[in-house]
Amino acid sequence: MPSKVYRATETPITFRDSGGDVVITLNNLGFGAGRVSARYDRGAGSLAESHEVTGVFQFATAPALGEAIELYLFQSDGTYMDGTLGTSDTALTADKRRNGILIGAVIVDTTSTATDIIARFQNVSITSRYYSIGVWNASAGDNLNNSANTSRVIVTPMPPEAQ
Repeated sequence: MPSKVYRATETPITFRDSGGDVVITLNNLGFGAGRVSARYDRGAGSLAESHEVTGVFQFATAPALGEAIELYLFQSDGTYMDGTLGTSDTALTADKRRNGILIGAVIVDTTSTATDIIARFQNVSITSRYYSIGVWNASAGDNLNNSANTSRVIVTPMPPEAQ
């Protein structure tokens, strides 16, 4: 008898300046600059591989339509970290981001400041126990909002569920 395979939704992990699950300092992130989050430990044992990643960003000044914020995944087995980035919230250089996995780009769709610009990326594969999220401000001259927690990344494990 055939069975159905659904996608379950587990508890989201929030990456932001403070008050989330993992720290990443996005407050006033300058253009042509990046940050990488502290390392998140998914725990041992069987874990979801498929994830949904949502980027929510606000700019301090009016961005141009079509500019982007790039999201990256950096994984680690506990010994070797993609890009040798370490375990804490820190600056992400243009060269270091090359060794991350590009999750996607959140494209500017409004020129309003202090307005959420949101994009969602599905079926992002996370296969290691530990990971960090990188954010690169690829705009041409606009900093992210200068208020804490207005920009954030949300990672939601989405394992398959057979019935």
